[in-house]
Amino acid sequence: MTTVFNLATAEERTYSLPPAEAVIAAYAQGRGDWNTWDYASRYTKLLVIGKASIACGDWATSARS
Repeated sequence: MTTVFNLATAEERTYSLPPAEAVIAAYAQGRGDWNTWDYASRYTKLLVIGKASIACGDWATSARS
């Protein structure tokens, strides 16, 4: 399970996905995009991957979730 946090609103969402996929899902769903088949092709390029965290837009999680 991966908990993803919106750094602007303090909203939390939990996904049964690896961290990068969970952040992408939270970002896409926050934008009203529920077409999960296209998430990787649409949003992977927007990921910011650091040593301890992964982020996309305002959504972030620990890289080790």
